[in-house]
Amino acid sequence: MNDTFNILIQLFFFLFFSTSIIGYGFLLKDKVLKINFNFGEIGILGFFSLYVIANILNFFVPIHIYLSSGILLIGFILFFNNYKNIVISKKLVACLIFFLLFISSLTIKLHDDALLYQLPYVKYKQEFKIIFGLVYLNDFLAYSHGLYDTMALFKVPFFENRLIFVLPIIFFMFFILSIIEYFDKKENITTTLIIFIIFLILFKFTRSKEFGTDIPVIALLFLIQIYSLKFLFKKEDEYFYKMLVMFTLAVVYKIYAVLAIFYFFIFIFNIKKYFFDLFIKKKLIFLFIILVSLVTFTKNIVQSGCLNYPIAFTCFNKQEVKWSVGKEISHWRDEVLKAGVKGWMPYVRENQYKEKIFPKQYNEQFKYNFHKNVFKDPDAEKILIVLLICLIAIFLNFFSQKKNIINTKPTQFNFFILFSIIPAVLWFWLMPYTRYGGYAYLPFSLIILYYGLTFRPYHLFKVVNFFLIIGIIYFLSKNIYRIKDELLSTDNSETPESFLMTNLGNYEFETKQINNNREIYISSHNWWCGSVPLPCLPGFWKNMDIKIKQKYGYLFVFVNENEYLDFQIKKMNIYNLSKDRYNLDFNQEIRVK
Repeated sequence: MNDTFNILIQLFFFLFFSTSIIGYGFLLKDKVLKINFNFGEIGILGFFSLYVIANILNFFVPIHIYLSSGILLIGFILFFNNYKNIVISKKLVACLIFFLLFISSLTIKLHDDALLYQLPYVKYKQEFKIIFGLVYLNDFLAYSHGLYDTMALFKVPFFENRLIFVLPIIFFMFFILSIIEYFDKKENITTTLIIFIIFLILFKFTRSKEFGTDIPVIALLFLIQIYSLKFLFKKEDEYFYKMLVMFTLAVVYKIYAVLAIFYFFIFIFNIKKYFFDLFIKKKLIFLFIILVSLVTFTKNIVQSGCLNYPIAFTCFNKQEVKWSVGKEISHWRDEVLKAGVKGWMPYVRENQYKEKIFPKQYNEQFKYNFHKNVFKDPDAEKILIVLLICLIAIFLNFFSQKKNIINTKPTQFNFFILFSIIPAVLWFWLMPYTRYGGYAYLPFSLIILYYGLTFRPYHLFKVVNFFLIIGIIYFLSKNIYRIKDELLSTDNSETPESFLMTNLGNYEFETKQINNNREIYISSHNWWCGSVPLPCLPGFWKNMDIKIKQKYGYLFVFVNENEYLDFQIKKMNIYNLSKDRYNLDFNQEIRVK
């Protein structure tokens, strides 16, 4: 009975969250952007609005539940004020999408990084005004967390933060609703890309656990690619502004989305016109992007002393910004990230954790041949799956029927091929893991290259429908089996109450007195704070000398830069290079971010 009740509760909040987000999407669309967006795109704009609202508020006040509840209720009202303006051309398909994604959201499983930094970051936003030097409480907290800033608005009574992890799924739902509106059999290239995306969702993204921050960014990259194709054939100016808005949101969420800037080269032949229109006719869009940039960079500087941590050249010296993480630490963390995305851990695992090679050494030793280690990572299998799905979508073209040819090869198509391949090449060289944009950059370049070699403006054959039906059955059956398995797992330590009542990590902790009799809480877990009171330090930093000052209601966190770096290196030496390096609950491994 409790399980059924909890499912109904999640359905209610899934709908409530969605409608409130749409309300804010209409607000941004009608008052600022003033261009046409379909229903799904309006939902994505709602996330953009709430990102700005959450961050501006947090500069002045904590995002307490009474504040966030009021914001959500206003969004709900905005939705009904615009209810008559909602247009969904494929209502049955939209209902199917809602059903499938809601089913995928029913889980007791948290994302792998939920207790590492996702939930703690959200809690800091909810309990404190923006914290100066937040990076020193756990440097994972200082990465770009655009979606989690938004999540801080979705705490609800009794269930608190247990339902915030449905938000990436809601985002993905709006994305799918947006792309089906662009499905047009007469535009074969765009259709092939959309078919690939749908196949990828049905056969690969079947678990809500995979709907982390990276999946919304992948969705935004796909949208940008679709807009570029639509402009290539229709030359409608609105696609430039849509690309600009979605590109800004994607970069705010994750910096690797910046590679999508090459898709804008399709506008280079009329660049003066678009710049003039942006500054004069569409100046509200320009001002909104400036506002988003200022909010984002200010937030980053406050939390880490960097415009974008841990990119070292964006970080201020401690002499300039007292709470800054500084150049040395950011350089060190940057080396860790570069090694992490270039096969460092597969190399260490292959050597059974015996060869103690550190990130900087690894980056120097495997400067040009790191891919041989990347291919030993399980992620290499995901690349193969992406390539297989992409090839299926492409080869379905050979089963097409020649009918009503209306599209001819654009004169700029060869130019477009070049600037579609560049992001894929840069991705393969800089960060060849699927979650860092590979799901979008790689297949798009292959599809465009294929059509560059054999331009076939045909209708697709009905065999596509067969694959779609198989995919829906696969997606649904896999989720039903998963839910059944979770319901039967009565002895699962993650579900002490009942289905969906996920344990958010009730770790033991000790209280530590620091300067001015201020208390800080030390988690019994080396990495996770879970439901430990804030401010919380993971167990690794237990003995670190940390100071917290308060001024005008803001917390300022300070540590000795050299001591902090020593703790980081010691942590890596003891744990990263041993088989049981993290002593994790649930037998999980924390990925190097």
